[in-house]
Amino acid sequence: MTLDLQTLDIQPLDPHHAPEQLLADYHAMRAATVAVDTPKDPPLSYEAAIGRLRTPPLEDGPWRFWVGHLDGRLAGSVGFALPEGPNSGIVNVEVQVHPELRRRGVGTALLRAVLPAVLETRRDTVLGFFMNPDSPAARWAGGLGFEVTQSMVLQVLPIASTPAQLWDVPVPTGYRLEQWTGVTPEPLIDSYAVARQAIEDAPLGRTSYLPTPWTPARIRETDRELAAAGTEQLVVVAIEDATDQVVGVHVIHRPPHRRELGLIQDTSVPAAHRGHGLGLAMKAAMMRRLTDERPEMERILTTTATTNTHMIGINEALGYHAARTVIWSETATARLAERLTASSTGS
Repeated sequence: MTLDLQTLDIQPLDPHHAPEQLLADYHAMRAATVAVDTPKDPPLSYEAAIGRLRTPPLEDGPWRFWVGHLDGRLAGSVGFALPEGPNSGIVNVEVQVHPELRRRGVGTALLRAVLPAVLETRRDTVLGFFMNPDSPAARWAGGLGFEVTQSMVLQVLPIASTPAQLWDVPVPTGYRLEQWTGVTPEPLIDSYAVARQAIEDAPLGRTSYLPTPWTPARIRETDRELAAAGTEQLVVVAIEDATDQVVGVHVIHRPPHRRELGLIQDTSVPAAHRGHGLGLAMKAAMMRRLTDERPEMERILTTTATTNTHMIGINEALGYHAARTVIWSETATARLAERLTASSTGS
């Protein structure tokens, strides 16, 4: 089938004010991509597809979206996010093309159409969204100059089918666990910030994307933003008995459009308190809590650098299994502009 890309109609998408039919078409396109690209995943619901458009992760920063139609059919979408703080030089780009219309230049046309908006951001680096390393999307990105900078394993914990005895983990001597939902308790916020900052030790590969420093001010701001977005934040911390300071953190978010799903944000322990099993104890306590308090939850997802075998092993001990490997890739904005200007690579 030959496509006339001259007729590809690319228009902005405002997920909060778009016509219902357009949102339904977007969901159908995204559901088709999930069914082909990650066939072992549950089918993508309308609520999940549109909810992610309307309530993207806070760390992404603001998003802009476009959709492309061919002869009245929604052929694909493109969007980019503008993260802030130490990542204010990065544009995070995501391209989706209906599986029936791939390898015909639709993805490249979508990306080329939003290139002027990308250039207007004056950011030096374009970061590609998660991709399977052996996928056609990864090969297409490589043809546009993207280079792989990080490899991660996506691990999944199916709650109902996991033996609960895996979560019977004692708390190490000299420590205790506390938990809360939502706003961080003020008496703990200073040491909590220090403990969360320990996540900066996680392997980053060669990616330009950097963790944003955790400070008490940022924690308060994040708590407010999560509440405003309707995202539930569940926290388990380890506290050293001798000092009453937080020395370990485990955080899960439940997006408003995916209440059956828990997304691990951080599991971190400062170096001075590692080697005692705090990470395992906090994660196990979280699972006991969720089964008691959130019986509607179905699974927990986490991504970990493939080189972080210690954390991968902790997750496996709790019942997680590897769903797939995913990669981050990136390129210089100027390099991408040159390739898009000169290239007729298909997607």
